[in-house]
Amino acid sequence: MKFKTKTYVLEKDIALDRKTAWQLLADNNRMNLYIGLFPVTFSPTKQDGTEIFYREAYAKALGLVPIKWQEFPFQWQKYDSYTVERRYLSGPLKQYSMQAELFDTVDNGTRIKLTARFLPLNPIGYAGVLISGIPAVKKMMTYLNDYLQSGAEKISEAPQKPSKGKINLPELERMAALLAKSPVDDKFVELLHRYLAERDDRDVAQIEPVQLAHHWGADLDETLRVLLYATKAGMLNLSWNVICPNCRVSKVEHNSLSQLEEQFHCDLCGVNYDADFDQFVELNFSVHEAVRTAYAEVYCIGGPTITPHVQAQQIIESGESKSFMIPQSEKALRFRVIQANDRVVVDTGAESNELVYSDLGWSHDSVAGSSDVSVTNSSSADIVVALENADWTTQTVTAAKVTAMQEFRDLFSSEVLSPGQKIDIGHVTILFTDLKGSTMLYETVGDSSAYGQVRNHFEFLTGHIAGNSGSIVKTIGDAVMAVFHKPEDALRAALAIQENLAVFNQSAKEEVVLRIGLYSGAAIAVNSNDRLDYFGRTVNIAARIQGQGEGGDIVISRDVLAQPMSASLLASDDLKLEEFSAMLKGIDGEVDLVRVRLREGLVAEEQVG
Repeated sequence: MKFKTKTYVLEKDIALDRKTAWQLLADNNRMNLYIGLFPVTFSPTKQDGTEIFYREAYAKALGLVPIKWQEFPFQWQKYDSYTVERRYLSGPLKQYSMQAELFDTVDNGTRIKLTARFLPLNPIGYAGVLISGIPAVKKMMTYLNDYLQSGAEKISEAPQKPSKGKINLPELERMAALLAKSPVDDKFVELLHRYLAERDDRDVAQIEPVQLAHHWGADLDETLRVLLYATKAGMLNLSWNVICPNCRVSKVEHNSLSQLEEQFHCDLCGVNYDADFDQFVELNFSVHEAVRTAYAEVYCIGGPTITPHVQAQQIIESGESKSFMIPQSEKALRFRVIQANDRVVVDTGAESNELVYSDLGWSHDSVAGSSDVSVTNSSSADIVVALENADWTTQTVTAAKVTAMQEFRDLFSSEVLSPGQKIDIGHVTILFTDLKGSTMLYETVGDSSAYGQVRNHFEFLTGHIAGNSGSIVKTIGDAVMAVFHKPEDALRAALAIQENLAVFNQSAKEEVVLRIGLYSGAAIAVNSNDRLDYFGRTVNIAARIQGQGEGGDIVISRDVLAQPMSASLLASDDLKLEEFSAMLKGIDGEVDLVRVRLREGLVAEEQVG
């Protein structure tokens, strides 16, 4: 007996703006958990001939009936619609697809249209559609209604299912008391305590610092410091996730930097890539099992919110054309063929709004984005094309950022790479300081007194470096090497040091004069004497630039000055800038530099005050 496809359409107007409704419906992991669907196990990607790749999925319907299916890539246009298709390999169904469409209404709400298509394989499947399939579609609308009725003001406050795991409240209280003794604001101790006690399993099993900062309405660096101290107190675990540079999905999770490998493979994108600290290694946290047992069960692996940098994604069969709507508010967009990884940049200066993809690649290097773009697949295989943001690192806390924080180095000094391991960092800023006339200092006040003053000056430097999101890598005699994730942070620290040095000197037996130099570029992170250290050309140039200092100044490269944030910091009447070029030892050719000095009156005022 053959069964026909059963189509079920549900439409409803809801008093939510389209963006909010999309964020709720497109977060399939959270929504499917809430409406009572079953968790799923997915295989690596597979492909049959020239057809579209898929993943095999395994689950138990109603917790009893084992089913297996091929899940094909989601297709979506962000904030407008998404579609997913399943072809069953076992169980009572043969095929299933779901389409969610969103439309604006005249009263600033959203019309939701859900279209579910079920193709039963046998009478059990037909009954399952009526008993389980259609009610699940209705529950999607119920989820939106429950969000409205909950009074939630943001997506992170969406309704949740009660936790299945037991929470050890006495242990949570004890650890919160330990955290309260750390140098963190008491309000964050209370916020974290409440978060770990009240949020659902997924939220506490996968704590992403950026998302948590948004949820709290807090500064990211403050949030990150709280999480680091909470980990030290035993409330949390930390993990290092290696992210694919193309699909940007976590591929491997490690509990320690020493477990990182230098190269990884993404089965979806079909590429090997290096574990770049600045791009592809991110830090996440999870609740410690002593506080609460929680698992982030998987309900979906390809939904739109899993890859939030992707604005649209479509399957384009061989010989077919599809249209992509270009969001005008988004910058740095590109088209990419998934797995082949061929890219085309969206450029407002380009002439054509049409693209053709063949077995040789794209027809153009760039495409205009002023209106919809037509993409034609003339290749011999079906393809999946994504329209995505090229810039995405603001959505994660990378290893390069957190390892440049003084709190991380102080709290987790043993968290280093394995001996002999080298990990690239695409961009880092290295700062060197040097105590001018230190030899004379020892001659003038004696070894003991001079050493004490040098130690005090180290503490002074550490305060300003740590206060600007940097950390001390090491001291070399009376010199300091520090690392920063962003050049503007290093520049802020350098300016603060020179501006406040006069105050420091008021309590010193001999006046301290500092030379400071900084440089930004690529470097290599290594394990040096069981400490995380940095080597490479950027480090060498930073050290040589510091050597160009005359005392009381800051020397930077002209490239640092050219960056908007740095230029803004230096656009002050209190600063004098002098551009010059110099030959640096061991570096080919002259290097363009800028000397930054404080206005003399500024220092004099601080000395008097």
